[in-house]
Amino acid sequence: MNAKSFYTIIFSCFFQFLFCQEYILLDTLNNEGFKKDLELFYLNQTRKTEILINQISDSKVKAELREIFVEKKSNFLDEIKNGKFVYHKEISPLIERIFSDIKKNNSSENFNDIKIVLALDEEFNAYNYGEGIVVLNLPLVLNVNDELELSFIICHEIAHQKLDHVFNSVEAYLKKGNSKEMIEKARELKKIKYNRSGIAKAEVKKFVYHNRRFSRDKEHQADSLGFIYFSKTNPKYLLKSTEALANLKYIDKEKDSLTKKDYHVIFENTTIVFQDEWLDTEDFSDYNYQRNAKFWNVDSLRTHPDIDVRVAYLKDKFKITEFQISEYYKLDYLILKSKSKYDEIFMLYYLKEYGKSLYKTMILLKTDKENPILKKMMYDNLRLISEYKIQYKLNQYLETVSPYHSESYNMFLSFIRNLRKTTLDQILKIYEY
Repeated sequence: MNAKSFYTIIFSCFFQFLFCQEYILLDTLNNEGFKKDLELFYLNQTRKTEILINQISDSKVKAELREIFVEKKSNFLDEIKNGKFVYHKEISPLIERIFSDIKKNNSSENFNDIKIVLALDEEFNAYNYGEGIVVLNLPLVLNVNDELELSFIICHEIAHQKLDHVFNSVEAYLKKGNSKEMIEKARELKKIKYNRSGIAKAEVKKFVYHNRRFSRDKEHQADSLGFIYFSKTNPKYLLKSTEALANLKYIDKEKDSLTKKDYHVIFENTTIVFQDEWLDTEDFSDYNYQRNAKFWNVDSLRTHPDIDVRVAYLKDKFKITEFQISEYYKLDYLILKSKSKYDEIFMLYYLKEYGKSLYKTMILLKTDKENPILKKMMYDNLRLISEYKIQYKLNQYLETVSPYHSESYNMFLSFIRNLRKTTLDQILKIYEY
């Protein structure tokens, strides 16, 4: 059998399965036992942090460090209480299985003081919170290519934890802040009456750039140790480590969009007479994108400018070549992602991001107009958007057009704002249940 025939059979079976499957609906309510277990685990880990803080000799650094970690602890406990972290009936067991494989194949390491949790957060990211907690945001899990990429991401984050990067970085930052050099700089700033803001900004910028280099070192360390964990777990798929990193550059790129034609398709055969003027939006073609660029970027797993550097570093250090990979035809992950196709919509609704939830609902609705789940989410999101529009609170739940958004998303934002109340009411009646 040739390769083309093999793929034809495999994907034919895959789509037949999708046609008859039951979709998973994100459950954010029945997680009380999970919340309690997570809280107990975390509280036990914070006691270890308190022991480390008590060992610091500098009383000022010790006091500031304690204050930061008390606030950090309070923040995490609030996030647990507010339902940010969930146990997903199919994704969470998959994460547990991947972590179990990593443990089994790295038996010389003790990973029992690490817990990996799934978070409801719209960022395509994963991070080590410190104190034994590794967080995987739902959109990242649903948008990696396969479980091998997810495995490397998990290896990378548990490496950060094993190296205790969070605690060490905060401690180093405070020691630098209390150093003689920084104190003298602060005193000099207080003496300056004119252009103080500009000079202060320059000093902060210097510190941020230094911190980014320091952070890049930490990323290289976590990539290296993470690769060792990954190579022992998946020795046939070494190249997947760098593929996982490279994919992070594009993971949040829109994979689908809404065109003018799509709006007509969605509302055809309804009581709505669609008006193209509803889609009129601001023209950003002459916008200077550098003019309002962010002052600095926050480091994360997927910091775009650093990805190529990190991939090159990993390939060079471990002599990873294009030949170090075996064929990988596992479809379980594709099936899981398809079964969880509505989870991001529900997550955004749960996070009160009603505009984003509606946008993603409409993207799916254009090819599945009679889907009861999508019709319900159309109504639920539009009802709240309509209410907040009347209350002049719409900007809290719907972003404004921006040159940093895609053309499709900007057109959607304009569409919602251009609708009169009478038209919104008409649309609500179509989807009312």
